[in-house]
Amino acid sequence: MRSILLSVAALGLAAAAGLPFTHRHHGAAHASAGIATDTLAAAVSADTLFSGVHSYPGDEGQVLKGATHDLSLLDIRTFSMTQGQSFASSSLPDSSDELLIVKEGHMIVSSYDSITGLGPGGVALFNAGARYSTRNDGTATAIFYLFRFRSRSLADRNRINQALSHYPFLLDWPAIPVQHTAKGEGRQIFSQPTPWLTKIDMHATTLNPGEVSHLPHIHRAEEIILMRSGHVQMYINGHHYPATGGDLVFLASGNPHALENTGTERCEYFALQWEQ
Repeated sequence: MRSILLSVAALGLAAAAGLPFTHRHHGAAHASAGIATDTLAAAVSADTLFSGVHSYPGDEGQVLKGATHDLSLLDIRTFSMTQGQSFASSSLPDSSDELLIVKEGHMIVSSYDSITGLGPGGVALFNAGARYSTRNDGTATAIFYLFRFRSRSLADRNRINQALSHYPFLLDWPAIPVQHTAKGEGRQIFSQPTPWLTKIDMHATTLNPGEVSHLPHIHRAEEIILMRSGHVQMYINGHHYPATGGDLVFLASGNPHALENTGTERCEYFALQWEQ
């Protein structure tokens, strides 16, 4: 598995604020947090600072963990499973909403009476407290990202009931509707509430060589860009940073940003936003 570059845009701001970034053995990097305060600023690391996460069969890699303006907890990890191996949710009392994205291989995802096969680019969204399991039904190692979200606001009953109407969300990449655009392709994956979030929105973009996703802009919502393939240049807070397949970019609220495909082939990435 290629190294995952954690992109965070004002590393100097984090250091000035005394936010403790740690570098673990094997390259797993995270922001250690007293999860009560905002500990994740937007910035981009260099490979010498964050050399990435290497998940070996059965191992877990910490990509990012901390708190944001809207989230009391944002926890992103990678997991890998060899042929026949399985993974099951913990369903703890303070459980978070969870998002699973398949990077490599193929797996069967089961949640109550729903069973779906997911390959690379496949997505599964689980409400807090949901029970689910995954099993590698292929011959190659399966690798997936697992995102955990917990808002600073308490979930309310109406939102829980609304979230349950969307439950569970399991969608394989080939089944995601495609909209062709002048710059490439767009795929709207979901936009819905969860027990912890008033809305979580996810789409995927395929960008032709030389194209810019949009002019530099800012928005209230925090955002994560997860690169699937290609080579891009991220503009963040007046600086430019390269990113490629497997890299993850965290954008804090209000940070000017844009993305340009600097490669000779199409690039592809997920974009994820949420509201507490």
